[in-house]
Amino acid sequence: MKFEPALIQSAHDGSNLMEQAYQRLKREIIELARKPGEQFTEQQVAAAWGLSKTPVREALARLHRDGLVVPIRRAGYVVSSITLSDVADLCDMRTILQSEAAALTAAKGLSEEDRTRLVELCVDDGYGQLGGPHLDERLRANYEFEAIIANGCGNDRLAASIIDVFDEIERIGRLAVMLEPEMPPFRTEERRAVVDAIINRDPEAARVAMKVRTQSARREILQALTTSPEVTSVEIRVPVIPAAVDNARVPR
Repeated sequence: MKFEPALIQSAHDGSNLMEQAYQRLKREIIELARKPGEQFTEQQVAAAWGLSKTPVREALARLHRDGLVVPIRRAGYVVSSITLSDVADLCDMRTILQSEAAALTAAKGLSEEDRTRLVELCVDDGYGQLGGPHLDERLRANYEFEAIIANGCGNDRLAASIIDVFDEIERIGRLAVMLEPEMPPFRTEERRAVVDAIINRDPEAARVAMKVRTQSARREILQALTTSPEVTSVEIRVPVIPAAVDNARVPR
């Protein structure tokens, strides 16, 4: 079985109404058409799309399990917020999963077709920016790169976990690019190091190269998010520190 991030999955024309509502809502949330903190009801969605409330309700329950929406008692749903701590945790999980997948893929080896495609995809010079009119195209190419490595590891559960993480990271990545569209340095070099290690069938080099690459991405994302006015304008409070206990005066 091959797994693909939502962005590059083929459309399923024959899918049921719940699946259609789920995919449409999910894409709206990931693409920031429905912004973090935005509130809405299932009735509003159903009326706008000409659907009954049942498939929309089922789709929203699934999105709640995904962590993309939060139900509000008697007030509908709100799009989940993005916090620095959650982003850091997600990026750390990405590093753990992808580093191991890269090592397994290097040990197992890829087909000639996949090796050739990885070499093509590792070049991402663009026009000096990650943002711009070709953002969707570049994200699609990036996730194809990730999916080849994830699927090449030979462990379906690991591959599926990586793809789930990327569906969440896409929303964060889009926000980070809006805040900081400049091309990060060494982006292509870090990709090429991963590809070279996989092609050379060197698991440890692949693990290290992927760790370096994902940790760079973590720093770039967090740095971009900290430029948000919602972060920079937050009042910093003095922490309350418990009084130190003088051990010398504690009765023995």
